[in-house]
Amino acid sequence: MRKPLLLVLCLLVLPASAQTKRIAIIKADDVTGVHPKWERFFKLSEEHGVPVSAGIIANSFEKQDGKYDEWLKAWEASGKVEFWNHGWDHRRWDDKGQTKSEFGGSGYEHQRSHIAKVQDAGKAALGKPFTVFGSPFNAMDSDTAKSLNEFPDLKMVFCHPGVEPTKELKGKILLPMFLRGEHDGTGKPNFAKFKEDYEKKKADPSLSFAAVQFHPGMFSEEGFTDYVAIIQLLKAEGWTFMLPGEYAKTLAGPDQP
Repeated sequence: MRKPLLLVLCLLVLPASAQTKRIAIIKADDVTGVHPKWERFFKLSEEHGVPVSAGIIANSFEKQDGKYDEWLKAWEASGKVEFWNHGWDHRRWDDKGQTKSEFGGSGYEHQRSHIAKVQDAGKAALGKPFTVFGSPFNAMDSDTAKSLNEFPDLKMVFCHPGVEPTKELKGKILLPMFLRGEHDGTGKPNFAKFKEDYEKKKADPSLSFAAVQFHPGMFSEEGFTDYVAIIQLLKAEGWTFMLPGEYAKTLAGPDQP
């Protein structure tokens, strides 16, 4: 049987194996250490039967003691959390009036070296390299695509739908953010606005997958309440929540491992 291509364009209709249900991946950004809000977010998601993926800013490995690594390993071993490559330092800066960031306008050498540092740090801390990449600020350019193509371990990439550099990726599964998680700004989910936006989109038959982005480390008490309301709405609407690695398996043919 012919193996399906791993390159999945953001607007491509999903294979039959993934068409039978709507699939959501929670994309939680900016893990930098053991923190009560992250612990609460993981436990709250688990209580509601929702596995979550979480992006680690990898220079945090240099700033923590061994308890950080053990905390990450414990959550990943639970099968409820999958950690991913969220860059090395999450920096953004001004260069002669031009805004640049870790993966936006910073150049191929800079970007490739940062991806490599994160992969090495992840392997040292968790015993394996990351398989998912999501850039800080969701920035991506041609140098990002060129760099990612050199790391076969990174099989999946979070992205905005239809962003041009994703067309240059080779052998990657795209994880497009078709549903917006935070309508009031970074770390500020708003259930009423999410529901209003969702109602406008839900009849679209092409809406069969969505990565939904949150920043739990910045949640207020209201933010946690709205997050729970959002996942409850999606569950009531028949969405199935998956980890990225689990989702990838739905795209693999029967002759794939």
